[in-house]
Amino acid sequence: MSQADSEQQLRIWKDLAISKQVLMNEAAQALKLKDDFTADDLRGALDVAIKRAQDADVSIAENRNRASEEIGKMQAEVKTIIKSRTDAESQRDAAITEKEAAEQALIIGRKDNSDALKKAKRAVEDKQKELKAINTALADTPDNIVKKLKTLKKQKLDEATARKNAEDANRKLKKENKQQKEELDTLSELKEQSASLLAAYRELRTWADEVEAKADSSAEDAVPAPKAEAKLLSAIETTTAGADEVEEEREAATA
Repeated sequence: MSQADSEQQLRIWKDLAISKQVLMNEAAQALKLKDDFTADDLRGALDVAIKRAQDADVSIAENRNRASEEIGKMQAEVKTIIKSRTDAESQRDAAITEKEAAEQALIIGRKDNSDALKKAKRAVEDKQKELKAINTALADTPDNIVKKLKTLKKQKLDEATARKNAEDANRKLKKENKQQKEELDTLSELKEQSASLLAAYRELRTWADEVEAKADSSAEDAVPAPKAEAKLLSAIETTTAGADEVEEEREAATA
């Protein structure tokens, strides 16, 4: 080995020694050792520091695990609280719904009770009226009952009399209508006969006038044909017209 190599190697070892010493000083300073510390002091302090670091790691791991467990418990408690709150809200909504339904049922029940009470009241009033009528009837004296029976009998008798009078009047009216119909039928026949007789007379009168006119021109002593009175002819015509009017009125009345 040359001298240069030896010197270089020496420098390297020297640098390493210096670096080691610096590192030991910094470690001692970090470990708060005295300036005159020994290698054993540094080794012991390092062992303590390493053990403390290991214990710290274990403690950190334990704390981390404990924190994880606590966080898990807290999360479970939060979930339980959220579920409890949800259940409470559901129960609250259900309670509100039940309350509203109960209030509505109460309103309907009050109305039904009011209607039932009114109905029962009317029934009681009707029963009271019936009972009052029965009591009134039972409270009548025999004289009052006899008077009422007489009054009722008189009313029945008056009704029967009025009914009989109405039936008699109806029969009389039917009889008069029948007689009038027979008279009108007879009058109608007489009207037809009078009309035929009047027409025949007029034809005969016309023929007689013609014969008389011819006779006047051929013979001076010809006897004129007899003539009916004008009043008689007018009366026959009036009677016939009156019969027509009466028959028309009767037909209109019976239509």
